[in-house]
Amino acid sequence: MSNKILIIDDEPEFRETIRGFLRERGYNIITAGDGEEGLKRIQEDSPDLVLLDLKMPKKDGYGLLKNIRENREWVPVIIISALAEPKDIFKGYDFEADYYLTKPLNLENLLRAVQIMLSLIPLRKK
Repeated sequence: MSNKILIIDDEPEFRETIRGFLRERGYNIITAGDGEEGLKRIQEDSPDLVLLDLKMPKKDGYGLLKNIRENREWVPVIIISALAEPKDIFKGYDFEADYYLTKPLNLENLLRAVQIMLSLIPLRKK
């Protein structure tokens, strides 16, 4: 069974690009267009990994990440954001992101990050 990845981003073209890229590599992809929908998808679909934008309507990525960390067993979260200043990256890690990638996104770097984060799941469950 392939790993289930949830992409939460308010840019439809960006979501579809990542969805197609990861689906071609055998991953099961779910998407959400804002933070509220993302939270619902997390609760209903129990993804193995979350790819999370920070600037979104309804609930931003920081608020959603806080909800994830407070209310769910650990799931790896990779932030993918145009916010690329060191203060933004540090803030992401302060909210317990596991990995932080910046836009414009290099898809090969994304694939490496996904592989690394998914490989940690068995170690975290021990």
